[in-house]
Amino acid sequence: KKNVTLIFEAGKYDGDNATQMSEMDDLVTRGVKTIALVPNLSAGIVPAVKRAQAAGVKVLAIDTALDPADLSDSFIATDNLKAGILNGKWAKDAMGSQTAKIALLEGTPGGEVNSDRMNGFLQGFGDPGRKLVVADEITNGDQGKGQTAMENVLNAHPDVNLVWTVNEPAALGAATAIKARGLTGKIKVVSMDGGCRGVKGVQDGLIDSDVMQFPKKMAITAVDLAVDVAAGKTVPKRVDTGELLITKTSTEGDG
Repeated sequence: KKNVTLIFEAGKYDGDNATQMSEMDDLVTRGVKTIALVPNLSAGIVPAVKRAQAAGVKVLAIDTALDPADLSDSFIATDNLKAGILNGKWAKDAMGSQTAKIALLEGTPGGEVNSDRMNGFLQGFGDPGRKLVVADEITNGDQGKGQTAMENVLNAHPDVNLVWTVNEPAALGAATAIKARGLTGKIKVVSMDGGCRGVKGVQDGLIDSDVMQFPKKMAITAVDLAVDVAAGKTVPKRVDTGELLITKTSTEGDG
């Protein structure tokens, strides 16, 4: 339709910065005009980005900003900080007068998505200083690791009552551990992505809130802008593709 060739590359796992850097260098050698990437590590990928730009290749970031964010020619993503704030405000209201004992199930530390979602949640909840946080575990956004992390939390802090998770796989892993202890409904789980499995998790009562993002919109926008910037056209520096908080009974946000 646009008379362009698309090349797809992927790392071996979430956070595989070494493979992503190698792939970028290879794409530059192959003579591509534009690279649109989801950075595994916001700062870690910067040397490869700078090498690509020095060779005249335009670089667009999708879903995750570079660090520094203005290094990319365009950034197309959900506003993860805003999404986190939505989750935090919802959780604060849902907890009512109950004192929160929060567990954080992070994805990959150092990634902009992880940091913005988590910090936004804490800001929205009114606990930016983390005084209510009793546990902080790393999951790399993986369901199995999410389950193990939640089991560790429950062993160390059986009175935990609110769990923030970086994404739906981590949330579903946490929900599995919570269910195994007979605690479903007694511990609130909040997450983000809004994919089919996450929405079903909300409907089934395993996840209490899930902020939906729109990856198809991100991908379409990124390809359109990649073609435009390769042709020398001016493209927007930042495109927010929207965020929508969903619960079993309501929605809130921009989608």
